[in-house]
Amino acid sequence: MTAPITIIFILLLIIAGLLVVIYRLWQETRRVGLGLDEIAEDTLKALYHLSREPSQASPGEVRASDLIRSADLQPGRFPLIQAELKRRGWIEGADGRLRISPAGERRAIQLIRAHRLWERYLAEKEGLALDAIHAEATRREHLTTPEEVDQIEAQLGFPKFDPHGDPIPPKDGELRQHCEGVALSQWPLKTLARVVHVEDEPPALFSQLALLGLTPGAYVEVDERLPGRCLVWSGRQRVSLVPAAAEMIFVSEALSERLPLSELEIGQAARVASFDASGLQENQWPLPDLRPGVEMAAVEVDPLGDPVTYRVNAKEIALSRIQANRIVMDAASLREFPLPRRSWLAEELRHFQQLFQRYGGWAVLKRGLLTFGPAFVVSVGYMDPGNWGTDIEGGARFGYSLLWVILLANLMAILMQTLSAKLGIATGKSLPEVCRDHYPRWLSITLWATAELAAIATDLAEFLGGAVGFYLLLGIPLFPAALLTGVVISLILLLERYGFRKVEIAIIGLIAVIGFVYMVEISLARPDWPSILHGLTTPSIPIGATLVAVGIVGATVMPHNLYLHSALIQTRVRSGDSLERKKSIYRLAIMDSVVALNGAFFVNAAILIMAAAVFSGGAMQEYSLESAYQTLTPLLGSLAGAAFAIALLASGLASSTTATMAGQVIMEGFLHHKMNVWLRRGITMVPSLVVIGMGLDPLKILVMSQVSLSFQLPFAMIPLVLFTSNPRIMGEFTNNRLTRLLAWLATIVILSLNVVLLYQVLTGGG
Repeated sequence: MTAPITIIFILLLIIAGLLVVIYRLWQETRRVGLGLDEIAEDTLKALYHLSREPSQASPGEVRASDLIRSADLQPGRFPLIQAELKRRGWIEGADGRLRISPAGERRAIQLIRAHRLWERYLAEKEGLALDAIHAEATRREHLTTPEEVDQIEAQLGFPKFDPHGDPIPPKDGELRQHCEGVALSQWPLKTLARVVHVEDEPPALFSQLALLGLTPGAYVEVDERLPGRCLVWSGRQRVSLVPAAAEMIFVSEALSERLPLSELEIGQAARVASFDASGLQENQWPLPDLRPGVEMAAVEVDPLGDPVTYRVNAKEIALSRIQANRIVMDAASLREFPLPRRSWLAEELRHFQQLFQRYGGWAVLKRGLLTFGPAFVVSVGYMDPGNWGTDIEGGARFGYSLLWVILLANLMAILMQTLSAKLGIATGKSLPEVCRDHYPRWLSITLWATAELAAIATDLAEFLGGAVGFYLLLGIPLFPAALLTGVVISLILLLERYGFRKVEIAIIGLIAVIGFVYMVEISLARPDWPSILHGLTTPSIPIGATLVAVGIVGATVMPHNLYLHSALIQTRVRSGDSLERKKSIYRLAIMDSVVALNGAFFVNAAILIMAAAVFSGGAMQEYSLESAYQTLTPLLGSLAGAAFAIALLASGLASSTTATMAGQVIMEGFLHHKMNVWLRRGITMVPSLVVIGMGLDPLKILVMSQVSLSFQLPFAMIPLVLFTSNPRIMGEFTNNRLTRLLAWLATIVILSLNVVLLYQVLTGGG
């Protein structure tokens, strides 16, 4: 019996051993499958950095929730990672509060040292781009032994900093914390600063900053801080940063006697003061013979803005913004030099041609969206539901005879909006701000009161249009439709948290919907084209048409748009820009205004033409938006009725959004007081809800609101013309004689129409 028992015992031992081996193999397999080694070490580094932050409630202690968020961990996997860290003796503590152990601190410094040396190696020896080295260094740091790290350090010549400016820990030494500069989120507004350091974690956010050229050496200026974003000027662009990105950028005071090469504008030259080519491979640094004292000139910019071509040592070379940030120029040697003489239109067309050849049609479209914007946002007010009211009544009652009024009003609108943009470019301020600076306080308050009344009238018309659009399209009652309109407008305004370009693109998209719909309407209506031509070229005001004609002018040249445009153009230019750059922005603003407002003219003309073709001659007995919708359907089919409702809805949503923005500009400019946008949105909804609740005719309210705008227009136009004709305010941008003549003529025409309207109202006429 002894032998079998012995054999059984041995077999049991073998089986137990096999089970232990299988269990350990299973554990290791599970660890490899989870990437537990790498995750544990990355978590350790995050814990190390967090434990040294002064914001921690208890020095050295870190909450588990903070660590999970910082290391971007899945909460369900954290217990396994925490157990692994404890098993290795790297952490201490419990109850959700962790502390790094001395052994964990040593390992964290080793990992940080390996990471930063690998970043230096990848940039200098392998030529990886700055925004790509972090991810690759993170992968390699876990696979490198301490001996191999020492070899890399010796091969690189014992560098002190990585390519991002972070200090490299010495062997068996302490990590020196980067303390130079302050976070961009804390830097004063309107104060030029120099980027001295950019955190490289998280890598995705760092990559975005690198693409924007926000790397060490760049000059930046915080333009505005809003909830959820920070607007920053850097070089030739204005970018929107989320708070996390602004916290990653550290800056110090800009040197008045120095500036980075990236700040040179086209047509400027300066001499090199110093440069930093460390950490870059030769193929990344294509100027091996660069030395202090050499002059570099900016001669041409890529159509997409980066790279820029510079002339140096009698040859031309293209440098990215990241490379140009590393070259410091002597500001005292800055000079202008003549460029080949081309007309501004030929220059812009050449840029678009280059863009198409290098990057294709999609890039041309994106460039167009970047070029255009402020005038398109403003143009929404020229095709809002107030215009619908006056255009539908004008076409239905008087046929094509008032088309010339739309054309005249559009020409005046282009002129006045161009002057508004020019004022913003020349002064760096909005029209209300310039009024506040140059007029007595009582006059500024008076102008503010009239502007607010105009904004309320505008918002009433536009909010009503959106509500009626929902009512016609979805068949829901007007009051719930109005509430739904408020919700959708708030969502559009919410886009501003992610950058003003998002709002611009949303509004341009709504404009495209309106334009497409009215192309369909015109094709279905089949208007009388000879009569259209006669109405455009033959000025006449039929009996009883004065009120509608003045309403068309008031609905087209809108006072709040003059205030808004001068503010929106600030997203394209800053006061410190050179004269040539400001002139370039002004030329683009002219193109922007001409394209956008002519588009608005075609929409307004299409509405009147559609109404004249379908409703004139008594086909529409009651002039209302509902009647227009209901009459279109049997006359032109269900497609026309649905298209009408969709376009009206898009018009109301887009224009009410811009009206809220204009209200912000008016109050902040005249009174230097900023109201919460959601509070303003709520207040301006009240008049519309009251009108809807009282059961008043929306179309009549729309027409009367536009007449009230026409009366308010001189209070915006006269200061605008006076300011833009004043050389002390405008400098090189002062109106010439022809512009002054046309501007005053437009103002006199509108004042005259107002006088005629007032006379007819008082005498019981038209």
